[in-house]
Amino acid sequence: MNTNPARGHVLVTGGNRGLGLATATLLADDGWSVLLGCRDDRRGAAAAEALRHRGGRADHVPLDVTSPASIAAAADLVATRTGGRLAGLVNNAGVFLDERDADLESVTAEAVHELLAVNAVGPLLVTRAVLPLLRAAAGAAVVNVTADDADPATADGEATGYRMSKAALNIMTVNLAVALRDQDVAVNAVDPGWIPTDMGGPDAPDDTAAAARLVAWAVTNARRTGTTGQVLTVRRPPDALRADPVTIGAPPTVVRPHEQPQ
Repeated sequence: MNTNPARGHVLVTGGNRGLGLATATLLADDGWSVLLGCRDDRRGAAAAEALRHRGGRADHVPLDVTSPASIAAAADLVATRTGGRLAGLVNNAGVFLDERDADLESVTAEAVHELLAVNAVGPLLVTRAVLPLLRAAAGAAVVNVTADDADPATADGEATGYRMSKAALNIMTVNLAVALRDQDVAVNAVDPGWIPTDMGGPDAPDDTAAAARLVAWAVTNARRTGTTGQVLTVRRPPDALRADPVTIGAPPTVVRPHEQPQ
């Protein structure tokens, strides 16, 4: 069992798989008490159990970032489980819609609304809902998982709705950093690269462990180093990360319930 004192409580949305689970693993190994925000209650419970099995402090919170009622209920549950103090929030839940956002001819209004709801509006509303808990921590960090598709230099005429949603997330990050600077809450975005998760696909060339390391660093050390309002990228990690390494550990094996992927 992990005997290190908890460094604080952190909520990771979309925390039951992929980059969210890899980040949660690093933070749990580093002494954080991790809450996994998941749409699927059983998958979230299985992921939290896997983290506890390896000695971490972990629990799951039912959370659909597109539902204001779900967000409010999750915020209440997080407040109860953390004693009203949340030192970290990772807005990791996201979607990429292939066929319905491939190009201008195929994009649909429903697809664009879903992309914006999950990738931009959801993180904003989750952050707002837990803001009293972040303030009460007397020093907290918010990390929004973005993508380099938000950079105009990468535009290729495809996935317009997805690019719009991540660009919105980036300006939200910068604006919230300004709004919360005097409240001792750092807000940054992390571009993890193209990584081999369920969303990125098995042939993605970048490293999930390196991406998780950068997200975990932004939770643990960004505020202390004065880093806020930045879009950090795994391809050009901040110099401070080399001085404040986060140990890479293999994510736990999660036994998933027999049902369709969420």
